[in-house]
Amino acid sequence: MPTQPQLSYSDNMTNFTIVAVTPAHADHLIGMIHELAEFEKMKTSVVNTAEKLRKDIKNKSVHGFIAFDGEEPAGMNLYYYAYSTWVGQYIHMEDLYIRPQFRRKGLARTLWKKLAQVAKDKEIVRLEWAVLDWNKDAIALYDTVDYANMTEKEGWLTFRMDGAAIQKFADE
Repeated sequence: MPTQPQLSYSDNMTNFTIVAVTPAHADHLIGMIHELAEFEKMKTSVVNTAEKLRKDIKNKSVHGFIAFDGEEPAGMNLYYYAYSTWVGQYIHMEDLYIRPQFRRKGLARTLWKKLAQVAKDKEIVRLEWAVLDWNKDAIALYDTVDYANMTEKEGWLTFRMDGAAIQKFADE
């Protein structure tokens, strides 16, 4: 499926091709999103569809990279641009996922570093993400670089309002 400028990445056993996501990747991406949700013990939470994701990629609401081993999708890194009144535009990494058979080959770090390069090239000074507290493998990866745990450092907590709550609040 890779048909655009590519980054090739090899370890001793596998050759990966990494490309920026396009609407044509939506079916592969939604499949991995479902796999990630199952891994995170939240598989019933995914309501997104390949068609909606395709549209969101086309409209530049979501960006990312997808890695292939030949024609087989191996992993993804999806992100979006957000805004801070304190620092300006920043990047939120929404999903960094490597399919089980491709783990422990350095691919997660490569995809994550690719995103850091985007931030650097665009002079964006903040890259944020969230991780479940029990996901020790992901935390171990993040611990290999310099970052700040904002819950510990400044006490920031993340809150969320979903569909029914939004509707109720808006209608008050």
